Amino acid sequence: MRNSDSGSVELHVQDTARALAVNCFYTACLHPLLVTKTLVQVGYEPLAPVYRQRSFFKFVFHEGYYYPSMFQYIKYLREKHGTYLILYRGLTPRLTSAFLTTTVRNEILSLVPKSTSRCPPEQIVHEMGRQCLATTGAVIASHPFFVITNRMIVSLIGGEKSYDSVWSSIKTIYSDGGLVGFYDGLVPHLLSEILSVSTETLVVEVAEKFEIEKKIERALGHSLRIMFIASSALNSVIVYPIQLTAVISSASTAGLAVSDIPSMQGTDKGWVACFKGLWRGGNTKRGNNLWTYRKANVETYHTPAGSAVKDKTN
Repeated sequence: MRNSDSGSVELHVQDTARALAVNCFYTACLHPLLVTKTLVQVGYEPLAPVYRQRSFFKFVFHEGYYYPSMFQYIKYLREKHGTYLILYRGLTPRLTSAFLTTTVRNEILSLVPKSTSRCPPEQIVHEMGRQCLATTGAVIASHPFFVITNRMIVSLIGGEKSYDSVWSSIKTIYSDGGLVGFYDGLVPHLLSEILSVSTETLVVEVAEKFEIEKKIERALGHSLRIMFIASSALNSVIVYPIQLTAVISSASTAGLAVSDIPSMQGTDKGWVACFKGLWRGGNTKRGNNLWTYRKANVETYHTPAGSAVKDKTN
């Protein structure tokens, strides 16, 4: 019996270590994209939008003003700060957040047993509750580092020295808001993660219990990964606006230069007011897709780089 218990514990430790290694590697590799995405999410557009004609190959389906691509944005940041290392701003707290998220989540899942019911609906509900409980614990444990990461990144806009390092960020947040300051934006962060894991779990469990994907594969002769596509689409529509609210809420009360950006006005009055402002301004998808050109609202356009110019290459 003891050998069995020690074997299961060893297997659990190995699984957790493997998950941590993969998560940290993935996080480090994609961090420059997160820096770019976070700056776009708070409305920082240092490059002038360009007028582009319709182009199928460039994914420009309507004429109008578009902001440059993510790669031009990254190039701008490198040139402005003189080093590519600036693209790894906030990596340490983000890795810490990933470590805490994976560890706490796996520990809770190991403590909460899976359903023994033979009723598929009961199994699905139980698994959703199990995943939501693990997600709640992971978010609460890692949220302070979520706040530190976002503030270190957005401080690039105004060049504030108080968020140059993890230690100086901790001192500044504690000095300005006490322990509560480390949990700015917790509610939308928690809500978005719970909605995300609930959607994914529901789709996966339903597909598995009722063999939906296998039936589609047999009918068409090949797999279309319908469940993965459905889960991603639902998350994009339902979850992303709340994720965006969480990022903005975690940085809007810091008293940084980012608060002076027009699109950030009023976002420091609570996450509900922030969400309503994003909704009214049609900005709930801001930063959702950085791989293609992003449509610019010329009427509210403001950038230190100058006026919008017409693209003569199209």
